[in-house]
Amino acid sequence: MNKADQVDHHELMRVYGALMWSISKVISVPECPKVFVGSYWDQQLKHDLYRKLFEKELQLLFDDLQDLPKNAAVRKINDFIKRARMAKIHAYIISSLKADMPCLIGKSRKKKELIRNLPTMFKRVQEEHMVSASDVPPINAMQEKLALCDFSKFPPLKERLINAVDVMLDKDIASLVAIVPTGTDSEAPISGGAFDDVKDQVSPFGFQRCEGVDLGSGEPEWIVTKERSKWDAIFRQLGPINGKITGSVAKKEMIKSRLTNPVLAKIWRLADVDKDGLLDADEFALAMHLIHIKLDGFDLPEDLPEHLVPPSKKYRESNNVFNGRRKSSGISDKSGATGGGAEAIPSY
Repeated sequence: MNKADQVDHHELMRVYGALMWSISKVISVPECPKVFVGSYWDQQLKHDLYRKLFEKELQLLFDDLQDLPKNAAVRKINDFIKRARMAKIHAYIISSLKADMPCLIGKSRKKKELIRNLPTMFKRVQEEHMVSASDVPPINAMQEKLALCDFSKFPPLKERLINAVDVMLDKDIASLVAIVPTGTDSEAPISGGAFDDVKDQVSPFGFQRCEGVDLGSGEPEWIVTKERSKWDAIFRQLGPINGKITGSVAKKEMIKSRLTNPVLAKIWRLADVDKDGLLDADEFALAMHLIHIKLDGFDLPEDLPEHLVPPSKKYRESNNVFNGRRKSSGISDKSGATGGGAEAIPSY
């Protein structure tokens, strides 16, 4: 859906709904195909309310283009399975029509009756042979084609061929899928042309560059410092002991964001850099920063990026600490170094 920026958000909602309704009438599939919404040209956006949506849709479109070579064989197999099941249901229909035809007289009248009662016959075939409704051909199209056929020339059902198709669908297809080469992450992605611009991760205009988790990357100052005064004020109100707050105290403040428990658990894991079950002022500020990143609609990383690690947790060679985590060859964190013992990670 190109040039979606030419209308405002109210009109875009109506246009998108009308488009999906029209597609559902034209393409007969159980699930409507994916429609990518954006402005796929090099002109200025007229309405940039959905700028982030357009950028994400563009990335998804090029991801699908990247996967086309990898999924080509799988698509061919799926089409082959669909055609095999279609041939099977057609065999049931044709053989049923053949069995209902008289041997000598009244063939023309019986043919018209069978075509007229085709919906009833379809339902009977579905029940007898356990055929899915999605595999049954359209009734109107089938009636038009059958009107031009001579039912007396239809062959009877051959169980041997039906059994061969069943074996192929149940066993042979599984063996075929096992030998189909699948794309791996080690393969070089498609590059050149528009891919170099859309998939750019070098310039500040790459997808989600200089925003979200990536905000502050490459800057000399820790990005959390910009709102540090606000987080420090909240931290002092929580009553830290020996410069740290426990998990239960932090939980009461973090759940005010109304984020789900799994998300808050992930934020805790990322913010507790030294893994002592407590949060100092730097780690609490980091946790609040990550919460606001999530509230702004950005995804959280699996591992804390280097530019978000608090400066106090950076590598210090003197005490064998890297990013606040003691090396395996050093002193265990379970010793008295945590100042009276560390509380377990709060259960979210």
